[in-house]
Amino acid sequence: MKKYKIVVSGRGSECYVYKLNEDQHKQLLEFNVESGECDSDKISNIIGVEGIFTSDDIFLGPYNSPEDYIIQVYKEDDNKIWESKDNHEFNDYDTEYLFELDKVLLVDDFVKGEFYSFEIEIDGDFDPDKLIPIVTEISERIEIITGFIYNDVNLSQFKEYGDYWSKGITYYLN
Repeated sequence: MKKYKIVVSGRGSECYVYKLNEDQHKQLLEFNVESGECDSDKISNIIGVEGIFTSDDIFLGPYNSPEDYIIQVYKEDDNKIWESKDNHEFNDYDTEYLFELDKVLLVDDFVKGEFYSFEIEIDGDFDPDKLIPIVTEISERIEIITGFIYNDVNLSQFKEYGDYWSKGITYYLN
């Protein structure tokens, strides 16, 4: 068995999702939340939470566009053996659609840095063609890569979160 580390970085989203009732949805529309003019304390008050980063539904990953993500693979001796290019195309995708028909507020924290990594053991050499992204489309607004499958094995159990930072917040209302 050989050990490899898959590191995923770039530009993406830490997305917080809040399901809304009719009254909350109406109030957020009235305050024009998508314009960015409504402050986070008012938004938190309307949706009944302590802060806009307290959702139970949080999704993190790079945007699903080759120029927004960098995937690097290292052998156990820390030598890089593969890196995605900014025109990289995956052979296959595993896509999940969430909150399509729900009334929700999406808090899209635009982030940059290292999102997560996976340390795996496999027989033989790493083959980038066996790496399949798990693409999560949230309320038809945000599409990010939230995980990976390698050789039919979901790597979620091996996920370690990295170091990333906020570059700004956008609100979406569905």
